[in-house]
Amino acid sequence: MQHRAASQQIFQKLSTARKPILVAHRKPDGDTLGAMMAVFNWLRDQGRAAHAFCVDEPASVYAYFPRIRAVQTDPQVFQDEEVDMICVFDAGDLKYAGIDAFVEAMPKRPYIADFDHHITNTLFGDGNLVITNASSTAEVVHEFFDDNNVEISRSMATCLMTGLLTDTSNFSNPATTVKSLEIASELLLKGVSIRDITKRLMRNKPFDALKLWGRALERLRWDPEKKLASTALFREDFQDHPIEDEYMEGLSNFLNHLLQADVVLVLKETEKNKVKGSYRSATDTDVAEMAKAYGGGGHRKAAGFLVDGAIVERPDGWIVQQSDLGRQFELPAI
Repeated sequence: MQHRAASQQIFQKLSTARKPILVAHRKPDGDTLGAMMAVFNWLRDQGRAAHAFCVDEPASVYAYFPRIRAVQTDPQVFQDEEVDMICVFDAGDLKYAGIDAFVEAMPKRPYIADFDHHITNTLFGDGNLVITNASSTAEVVHEFFDDNNVEISRSMATCLMTGLLTDTSNFSNPATTVKSLEIASELLLKGVSIRDITKRLMRNKPFDALKLWGRALERLRWDPEKKLASTALFREDFQDHPIEDEYMEGLSNFLNHLLQADVVLVLKETEKNKVKGSYRSATDTDVAEMAKAYGGGGHRKAAGFLVDGAIVERPDGWIVQQSDLGRQFELPAI
């Protein structure tokens, strides 16, 4: 109820926008895509003009999304003079969404709507529908539809269910709430199959992905004092077993379910000389605060960061070495 004013304000703007751009964050997962595509399908079902945009092309596992082929990666859409609104889904700021420079270069500044559930969101929009106790941005979008009496179609429900399943790890992690299960029940009544979506998202690992998971398991480190488990994957690993990044997204959740650790950290080197860290916690440890130390953010139970550098292995743990800056630091800091 407390977010209804923001929800209705954004709805009014979106209802009268000539041509909005809907934006999923970089390296899109099921939640950012599910939230964005639910709104996109709603607009298109009404015959409305809209762009769906992401800096990175959605992974092939999301090919079942209705109208997913309409998602554009060419930033030229931001030069469309008819664009008068931008909706950003599941991103704490425009930089994380990957569109800060594109928005800056637009001929005319549009109204910006911010849909998110992360506590680290900077409230960057002209309208901010940020519900930090929501399980997912898909749940936030569901509330947006509910507040404004929008009928959810089966296509929209498929997208929203994917977001719910993604951020609750199939309703098994601490993000799962009574509310998220109630929404899932409602979406099931629209004809959505949890079994089919789960099969597409979970039972889809190629052989090379399992080999990479094996390398990560081999490198597991345990710090008994901090009750922290960590592992790392290097660029060479991905060169030996090239796969889409999406197939590795479940590794930190997998370890978090199996290990009796307060915190799990998975480090991955990227092609652009950066290190991506994914924190998970099954206890009261606030990993969003930990990720903030490296310029990242997220939720209390799930967070991440992206820093320049390379991973260096040591007998007692991992170091991120930033050669260009002449420095190095240990991970993680608790």
